[in-house]
Amino acid sequence: MINTSETTKYEGMGFVEALIAIMVVGISSVVLMQMAVGTMQGMIQNEVIDKMTQYAVEGSTMVQNIAVQERQTGENLFPDAGGECYLIQKVEGQYQFEKEGGGSELFKTYELSNDVVKRTAYGVIDEEGEYFRIFCISDDYTSPAKYAIVKVIVGQTNSSGTITKGNNVKDYSYFTVVNL
Repeated sequence: MINTSETTKYEGMGFVEALIAIMVVGISSVVLMQMAVGTMQGMIQNEVIDKMTQYAVEGSTMVQNIAVQERQTGENLFPDAGGECYLIQKVEGQYQFEKEGGGSELFKTYELSNDVVKRTAYGVIDEEGEYFRIFCISDDYTSPAKYAIVKVIVGQTNSSGTITKGNNVKDYSYFTVVNL
């Protein structure tokens, strides 16, 4: 005769072991998925930082070209006042600092802000409107100076630019010395 109580007890233990194995696999799957999400988010942030760096270096070249053009033509193309932020626009194939009203001699200044609404007013530089670029000239340069220190700031319009978290990245600053 077969003792059925021992057989049933043994089958029940196999079921519990299978449930424990499923739980262990599930927990390890969650941990691996969290690692994958972190890696993907890091890759996205690196891509954004790379694009912002590219825009900043491109902006530095624009500023240098304006200074060269000013030296060659003798025109007042570079703002005389330091401590202000400006935008650059392309007019008739040439880069120039934005002027008040589009044509007067006064250069239009901007106040650098971390307010997302104000940041959309800066010089948007891509088709999607995700990135802006603004140029802040150091306040320690005066008109007899032979150079100016320009800080090119590139950031995302949809974030405050103060912290790197999620898909938002802290504003990127790039300094360049411009020979006047």
